[in-house]
Amino acid sequence: MLGKRPFPDLGHGMNDGKSQIGQQAFSGGNVPNAAVVGASVVSFGAGMSTQDREDIYLSNMFAQMATRSAYQDGLVGNWFDYYTNKLRYLGWDAVSPVGSVPARAAFMADNICQQISQSFGERFSSPANRAFESLRRNPIALDGFEGASLSRDSGVFQVIPCVQNRAGKIEIALYHKQFSTRRRGARFLFWPMDDIVKTSQERMALVTFSTLHYATFREKVAAAVLSESTRNLHALEI
Repeated sequence: MLGKRPFPDLGHGMNDGKSQIGQQAFSGGNVPNAAVVGASVVSFGAGMSTQDREDIYLSNMFAQMATRSAYQDGLVGNWFDYYTNKLRYLGWDAVSPVGSVPARAAFMADNICQQISQSFGERFSSPANRAFESLRRNPIALDGFEGASLSRDSGVFQVIPCVQNRAGKIEIALYHKQFSTRRRGARFLFWPMDDIVKTSQERMALVTFSTLHYATFREKVAAAVLSESTRNLHALEI
């Protein structure tokens, strides 16, 4: 679980160079093609630069931290709206809601991949599928993801596959899930949904991320999340 901690005003301050602070969150400066980032599974299609991947990882972590802190303090009524507003401030703009399509897969991970495929298409579902297959084989990353997602008898998480659009613009399929559980337990992603989920709500949106806009916040975001990202980011081999 992400603990409560203050979140500084990021302000403005252009930095066109590579984030040295951000690189510290990754082993040897290697920014993976997929990772568990707190309570989200982030993955990338081909051709994404190291800097773009790092920017998405750390801006997403910052928004999660801010939202969870406010939620635990009782300041947030709608988790998804607060979270996307934080992301929009950092350059995750042009949020277009996408309607959900019922999926029939029994296991939660398979169900999510079906929904992403049906709602966003193969270019997004392919990296998401590869990330889940890697996550299934990585117990440390899986423990980190499920532990960050669950709180008592409820859970909140995101699945975030990303593809290159054009220079300076990245398209993101944002899948958000909130659910209550039938029983307390540490496992849910690769278990039958009927055994785990009592109630569930999904939100999906197609997001455009502006890397030029985010560059004005890059160093301050990286500094704000460094300590949390090193504990809650787990690379996935895909």
